[in-house]
Amino acid sequence: MLFRAALFLFALLCFHPAQAERKVALLIGNAAYSAPATELRNPPNDIAAIGAMLTGADFDVTVVTNVGRSAMSAALAGFEEKARGADVGLIYYSGHGMEIGGTNYLLPVDVKLASDRDVKYEAIALDDLLVAMDGVRTLKLVLLDACRDNPFLTAMKRLATKGIPSRGLARVETAESNLLVGYATAPGDVALDGEGDNSPYASALVRHLVEPGVEVETALRAVAKDVFEATGGKQRPFKTGSLFETVMLGPLSATVAPVTKGDVSVDPCRDATAHWTEIKTRKDKALFEEHVKLFGSCAFASLARQEIATLEAASRVPEENDCDRLAAVANDPFKLATVTGVEFDRLDGRAAVEACKAARAAFPTEPRFFYQYGRALDRTGSYVEAMAEYKKAAEAGSTLAMRNIGILYDNGEGVDKNPKEAMIWFRKAADLGNAASMNSIGYMYESGSGVKADMGEALVWYRKAADGGNAVAMTNLGYAYETAKGVKRNYTEAMGWYVKAADLGNAQAMNNIGVLYEKGQGISQNYKEAMSWYQKAAENNNGYAVNNIAALLDNGRVGPADRREAARHMENALRLGHDYALKQMKENTAAWSVEFRKELQQRLKDAGVYNGTIDGRFGRSTIASIEAIFGKPAN
Repeated sequence: MLFRAALFLFALLCFHPAQAERKVALLIGNAAYSAPATELRNPPNDIAAIGAMLTGADFDVTVVTNVGRSAMSAALAGFEEKARGADVGLIYYSGHGMEIGGTNYLLPVDVKLASDRDVKYEAIALDDLLVAMDGVRTLKLVLLDACRDNPFLTAMKRLATKGIPSRGLARVETAESNLLVGYATAPGDVALDGEGDNSPYASALVRHLVEPGVEVETALRAVAKDVFEATGGKQRPFKTGSLFETVMLGPLSATVAPVTKGDVSVDPCRDATAHWTEIKTRKDKALFEEHVKLFGSCAFASLARQEIATLEAASRVPEENDCDRLAAVANDPFKLATVTGVEFDRLDGRAAVEACKAARAAFPTEPRFFYQYGRALDRTGSYVEAMAEYKKAAEAGSTLAMRNIGILYDNGEGVDKNPKEAMIWFRKAADLGNAASMNSIGYMYESGSGVKADMGEALVWYRKAADGGNAVAMTNLGYAYETAKGVKRNYTEAMGWYVKAADLGNAQAMNNIGVLYEKGQGISQNYKEAMSWYQKAAENNNGYAVNNIAALLDNGRVGPADRREAARHMENALRLGHDYALKQMKENTAAWSVEFRKELQQRLKDAGVYNGTIDGRFGRSTIASIEAIFGKPAN
């Protein structure tokens, strides 16, 4: 007997298959479809059951339910970041799905699908789920309970489909050695939603997928057998792919041994499921605490602990605080409605960092503080820390954070400069509707940064961004028409785009309108109107406009020349760090009057940076004084 026990222990030590160290899962349940007669009953129950099972098996679980296309894409983007480097990645989808032309699509709750041509624009392709798990190392597992009878097919017009739209999903083959795709039923067939609380497929997954000591492919075979028998042979689940490694999804911690009383073995988790079913929707902290006390080592205990933490967090909702007031931005959908927001260049970085650090410590899971803290750190030049916070915000679905990650990669701030990685992040945000990122993509194509320079493609992205309300993109389009970049020169079209951008507060567009008036391009020359627009732009700290005001004052085109006031404006432009103003003073001195140059020298002397002769000659000492104030506010 001792010899047999020793052999058994030896077998455990020598042949125990490798188990995953970090396991992540994304569960998507869509039931409340907006189209008539398309609602499903069981996906919310399926998600709850699968979530409880995986949480008990030490998975880090993310759950989204009843999501539209934008939110579903955001969830996948966040999960892609979360899954990078994980040993096991799992995505479970419960809801409607369809196959068209050999491509499988999962349907968000806001689909209309008036025709088959709409599917690729309104639905999510299965390939998007596979891409979200590119960074997973050992096992990528996709489980699709998405083959339910599809009511969209009967009403959907066929305009573009070569093949016949299928009621079920198509088989997907893969050459990857670590990818399994599980389907609730055979290709082209229809899975059942189930008569009970869960679909037959979800019920079988709960029974077998994380069974201790059972490897995943064996578990999926047991699932298929259960579903086939439970449906009387009407539904036959299958999978594609295979594994080289042996992977078990059961809990990493040891299972609880049964308690023996006399000749009777009593499972301490025997009543856990019944107790959880009774309390799970009650939102009563005391009941969840009782469950943890009674069944602390069982499958639903982790879920109960999560409910306790959620209820505790909800009892102290983060109200408006200094982090909101100092670091929020106006167009952040996560910010509080009571907060106006602060532009980045006017953000008090040091104060915002302290306020947001305190907010993050007090509310470590509040999504808005991830982005706001990252923004504050970014402002102070703490780029490595800012990147970490932006990535947390991006995982929570913040497109603003995704774009800022792209900017850090593009500038090489806190990371090695990597325009290609920047483009990846810009596209992630753009795919979720972020217009500023669309403009950034346009600029990447215009400048040839990370991609081959293509002004035509740049204009396509500028137009997308402008259609999304981005004023910078409108200004870029106006400049393209003004300078004939990629389009035929058209001052009227340029003015139209500038006016749209100026109406949204864009200072560069205001300045450019002034330029058109000053030069009389596409409109009657009008120096006073030009000055009016320059002043509007200067009030918004536009350095070009400040320089242009100085030039008009120097040459007396809006009344008697006023070189003293011109010099004041030029000093402001220099202190704003405007490169064009610096270049004018260093390389184009002759274009400015001697009287103006004397007034500027006097201002430099008054500022304590120049001690030479007031003679209007810009020699080395004058240029050195100009450089001394460049980019530095006045005391």
